[in-house]
Amino acid sequence: MPTLVTRYNWGKGDNEEENQRNRQLSDIFTDVTLVVNTKVSKRVISGQDAPANSQVNKNFEIGDIWVRTDTDDAWIMTSRTSDIAVTWTIIT
Repeated sequence: MPTLVTRYNWGKGDNEEENQRNRQLSDIFTDVTLVVNTKVSKRVISGQDAPANSQVNKNFEIGDIWVRTDTDDAWIMTSRTSDIAVTWTIIT
């Protein structure tokens, strides 16, 4: 996955108030992109298949991995239609 640029040049304003706002926007942009660029996928090790429709899915995001230890099957979450309705795609 490509990483986002962590600084954005909002330009120079005509007055100090505009310059201050541009610096604040740049700081906010930096904070958001650092979070996006450093997200770590969760990896779950379990004795059951990945749940397609379960409250458990509220704790996961697209790209997270679920591994079943007794069969060595692994899934990656590929889509989400609600908090609990997701698609886990088998990858092994």
